[in-house]
Amino acid sequence: MTSPNTQTIRCANCGTPMPVAVRSLVDAQRAAEGKSLLISDQINKFQCPNCGALNVVDAPLLYHDATKELLIAYVPMGVAAQQGKSDERIIGDLMNMLTSNLPKDQFKAYMFNPRRALTMNGLIDQVLEADGISPEVMAQQRARVDLIQRMLQSATPDALISLIKDSDDKIDAQFMQTFSLMIQRMMAQGPDEMAEVMMGLQEALLENSSYGRDLIARQERQQALLQTVANDIQAYGDGATRANFIELALRYADDDERLQAFVGLVRQAFDYQFFQELSDRIEKASGDDAEKMSSVRDRLVELTQMIDEHARQAMQQTTNILRQIVESPDPIAVLEANPHLVDDQFMAVLSMNIQEAQHHGHQDIADKLTHLYEHAVELLRAQMSPELVMLNDWLNIEDDTELANQIQQQAPQYGSDLLRLMDAVEDMLKEQGQAEALTKMASIRQMVAQAVQ
Repeated sequence: MTSPNTQTIRCANCGTPMPVAVRSLVDAQRAAEGKSLLISDQINKFQCPNCGALNVVDAPLLYHDATKELLIAYVPMGVAAQQGKSDERIIGDLMNMLTSNLPKDQFKAYMFNPRRALTMNGLIDQVLEADGISPEVMAQQRARVDLIQRMLQSATPDALISLIKDSDDKIDAQFMQTFSLMIQRMMAQGPDEMAEVMMGLQEALLENSSYGRDLIARQERQQALLQTVANDIQAYGDGATRANFIELALRYADDDERLQAFVGLVRQAFDYQFFQELSDRIEKASGDDAEKMSSVRDRLVELTQMIDEHARQAMQQTTNILRQIVESPDPIAVLEANPHLVDDQFMAVLSMNIQEAQHHGHQDIADKLTHLYEHAVELLRAQMSPELVMLNDWLNIEDDTELANQIQQQAPQYGSDLLRLMDAVEDMLKEQGQAEALTKMASIRQMVAQAVQ
């Protein structure tokens, strides 16, 4: 009911044809991404992958928020004449889209008399006002979006840098947050060319604005901090115990940044048994020591909960992306146009959905998802170096004799550099907690070490 209508338009600037997803109905409860596009003034706006020009599709729009009993209709000027219908007839058609599958007991009086918006900005204002957002905040957000659009349409790199420097006081955390949302949406809608344009603008913002340079400096400090904590963890060796981690956590008691980095690096170590052992220590302690350990425990609980919630939200976002891809007219084409979406989490969510479909006997869905999974694997392989492709193949060989033969034939051509690459892969597997793959990688490393001697 709320799915966008896919159609092909031509860029008004250069004439390049491009497929776009035009929305006529935004239901705040059933399609939250539609509301996000609306309030950021990006709905039915599409960046040309060839020239970067912004194309606006003037389409009638109906906004619905059942929790606020809010229904607003917007019909752009001239659309009624183009379609040979009155505004009321167009709104009636949109109402039918909204209510066609709605149970009778969910009909409310407000649905028979939708509000009207004369302009798109007027529609956005009404939506934001219902959310308790002031007109001043709305105007500031529009100014950020407008500035980003002007940056995207800069004629030359020098013109872009000049615009960034002239707008330095406007580029702050809120601006970058707005840009981050836009880059996610535009990259999801467009092909690789648009991804390159957006990433190029991001790089220019970081290099040429005061906020961007400060952000880079903070990231470098954070990276150095993470490396220091990682070195402290590695000092315990492969046989690190919960007692070691308790000792390290207490050492970081007065340094919250290191404590945050510690939990972020080895979240899996902070399990029930860890907190039980820490609580036992607290019970045996007294005075300031007990108070200090209690504070550390409370902070560790808070940090683990924050990480788990972040992981849950990231998983939900990936699930939503997968759903949008699967529901598109050509999922494979969408995936191939957006290879940046394919990462470990995407593959994990896709795999879980395949298993769930098989478990419930939905073999047709499982087959469709499996086909998508196979293409995603090919996309990942295309982005890998030959050495990583080879390592991945070795990890998937079940026959020990065949594995040994492959290593003897292939490993010598890469020499000792292959061992350093394997060390990096092992570190990654440790961080991800992939014990089974880590065990096999250790076995493979021994054979590779012998083969490259």
